[in-house]
Amino acid sequence: MPLIMGPIADREKLVGLVYGEVQYVSLQYQTDPNAIQVLLPDCYQPAEKPIVTVMFGYYNSVDFMAGGGYCIAAVLLAARFDGEKDHVEGDYVLVMFEDDTLPIIRGREKWGIPKVYADISPVKTMPNGHLRCEASLWGRLVFGMDLEPLKKQNALVRSVASKRINERPLLGYKYIPCLDGPPDASYPTVLRSDTKLEELWLGKSGQIFFGDAGEEDIGMGKKVVDALKTLPIRQVTQTSRFQGSQVLRSDLSGRLK
Repeated sequence: MPLIMGPIADREKLVGLVYGEVQYVSLQYQTDPNAIQVLLPDCYQPAEKPIVTVMFGYYNSVDFMAGGGYCIAAVLLAARFDGEKDHVEGDYVLVMFEDDTLPIIRGREKWGIPKVYADISPVKTMPNGHLRCEASLWGRLVFGMDLEPLKKQNALVRSVASKRINERPLLGYKYIPCLDGPPDASYPTVLRSDTKLEELWLGKSGQIFFGDAGEEDIGMGKKVVDALKTLPIRQVTQTSRFQGSQVLRSDLSGRLK
């Protein structure tokens, strides 16, 4: 970060980062646990249930963006960390595409979340009632998902879902290479949030699809797509959409040991 920005980390420790409006659309599926193991850093192990989450997120009223917002498309792997001090189960961020440079830089440099750029479509409601989201790069489709119609849930279900979401953090790995030796940083991280659900819809049917862009079309992005394709879909376990608000808890996030 530019030194002239000052000690922004001190402010975040006190109040966190506020996302006034959030919307998530996601699909979870069971995969081969061996496929997850290959893609995890050595410090992580696959969770008991080999779950992959493909998630599109839409943020607005973001405090560090002067009330503006951005969009994400992420692939998460259920994983566990057992270290000398910390024992945490959550979702390891395999890759997170975003459509704005500022949150990409902040999330990569501070939290070790592997972020790269992409164009993210809005949530599209198709004529058949399906929900469709897509991530693309330079005009070429990277990946997307299509969810069959979801069912709106009541306040009791929203409360249970909110509790589960807040109990399950994101896991990252902060890696900053050195110009002429060992990496400047190389260690696991955890990112916790307080999420409030105001509306929730659930389902159990959907699909993930990929574009046919090659390296000549999307450059190094092709390596990311190839990695995502190694996670076979054994069974879709849940699809969801929710709207609400979120606070990134900087005071509860940091390095895992």
